[in-house]
Amino acid sequence: MAIRFIVAGFILSLLSACGSEPLDGAALAQEKGCVACHGAQGKALVASYPNLNGQWERYLRLQLRAYRDGPRVNAIMNGMAAELTDQEINALAAHYGRES
Repeated sequence: MAIRFIVAGFILSLLSACGSEPLDGAALAQEKGCVACHGAQGKALVASYPNLNGQWERYLRLQLRAYRDGPRVNAIMNGMAAELTDQEINALAAHYGRES
């Protein structure tokens, strides 16, 4: 019986260690270079780049995944999104988007 508690405690400690704190979307946008074109708050710095502020968060998540995985093609964005994890995409979409 005691071994069950030990095993359960071990599993719970592993699960808590695997969970990570949410990423800071604003810091991530700086780190990944998003702000160079889309600005810190999603207002594009040049008219040829899209504004991200006001876009639906879900839409941004789907588009970043499409750039990363290949269905959406853009010479700049495919490279920018290529190494993004799902967690990073979620954080960036939450930072730039609004709830959908």
